[in-house]
Amino acid sequence: MARGRKSKNVDFMKTLMDVFGYTNASSFAKACGKKTSNMSRYLRGTLQPGNSVLKTAMTHLGEWPVQPLSELQPIPSKINSLPTAPGLYFLFDSGGKVLYLGKATNLRTEVCQTLHRTVPVSIRLSPHLKKNSYPTLKTLATHMSLYAVREPLNNSSAMR
Repeated sequence: MARGRKSKNVDFMKTLMDVFGYTNASSFAKACGKKTSNMSRYLRGTLQPGNSVLKTAMTHLGEWPVQPLSELQPIPSKINSLPTAPGLYFLFDSGGKVLYLGKATNLRTEVCQTLHRTVPVSIRLSPHLKKNSYPTLKTLATHMSLYAVREPLNNSSAMR
């Protein structure tokens, strides 16, 4: 095989697989958003990956997948039932408007702390709030959405 751009792309694909810690073509193909059969051929050098294949593979490897845990569900009365996974969370009012969104290394802890924060703007949404009231988010939020995310991208073992 002549050494040129295409063989360098095969070497680059093999290096990506090694750097990200994948040991088989199947799991590496999935992480890159490619078909296993094509990835096997890329790694053997029988199919030459072009620059666009390498670009999309790198894009997929750098993504941060998000897994919905609950979407627009009532806030549970027992916060201890929430997961401790890292993730993103949204707090909504009874009309479905987003009151707060945040990221957390521990969803249970962060949501609990956030619900006890005061709203930074003086509002009056209901008769039980005083005219210049600064209510907590717990008073206003009725629903939430939780999304788990894997560990930070610099941890290659979390990418398998």
